[in-house]
Amino acid sequence: MARARLRRLLAAGLAALTTAAAAGCRKAPGGCLVTGMSVADPQSAALDSEDLRRAAIQAFQRTPGFRVELGEEGRGARRCRATVALLDARVLPSGATEALVALSLVAGEEEAAMREVARYAEPLRVGEGPAEALRRAVAGASGRAAAALGLALAEADKPTAELLRDLESSDPRTRDLSVRVLAERRSPAAVPALLERLADPDPAVVERAVGALAQIRDPRAVGPLIGLTQRREGSFVTQVVLIIGDIGGAEAEAYLDTLAAGHPDPAVRSAAREALASLRARERTRPSSTANR
Repeated sequence: MARARLRRLLAAGLAALTTAAAAGCRKAPGGCLVTGMSVADPQSAALDSEDLRRAAIQAFQRTPGFRVELGEEGRGARRCRATVALLDARVLPSGATEALVALSLVAGEEEAAMREVARYAEPLRVGEGPAEALRRAVAGASGRAAAALGLALAEADKPTAELLRDLESSDPRTRDLSVRVLAERRSPAAVPALLERLADPDPAVVERAVGALAQIRDPRAVGPLIGLTQRREGSFVTQVVLIIGDIGGAEAEAYLDTLAAGHPDPAVRSAAREALASLRARERTRPSSTANR
């Protein structure tokens, strides 16, 4: 259970967007018609639920790629249902009010949700109360989250060749989104480009690339992942060790055997033993090449 959770966390990264929904969105042309908007926590004491709902609606209306027609069928368009949640609201030491907002989309008939979380702070203006500053902060955070969802939808609609070009973008957000979609498509053709992202200057993109390689499970990733563990430490290494075990192969088995026997970190030794046991169990149950002759 813990092992599976570690792999999911690494694949997902810090931004909690599920690319299953993004993949589902490729069934329809670009753009999204928002036909429903709900509030995840209508009992929020920090802000009236209708104010929160209104801020999310306005954020989508201002974001390219979205139209809002609540209650409409939206024939010929990709229909989306949205949910907004105010995750946190606080007054900063500077006196500004900060809001943390999550926007989720369910596109078409898909059940999985695309989700983006954004933070925004607004200073308290002369003569106003904290509630007014909070409304502006919620509007700013909602706008950022809606913009991120718009970028994710656009990236999910691109062909694989264009996604591979986006891995070289100077914008880390674009690289991150491209890795997410390639991970969902599980294309072996993306492996060489994903391996290059293991040296990405943005740590979040590196973690996303590791997660993508974990989903594709191509043996070509084992050597570079081993190299990555030699440059990192702590829980990141234990997670990569488990992924190497899942990919398997002779190189992976030899590496795990070495770690299990003598790595100085007990957590890494434990992860290596677990991964090694799982790898060998799979090998024992795998049909032999002569079984069907």
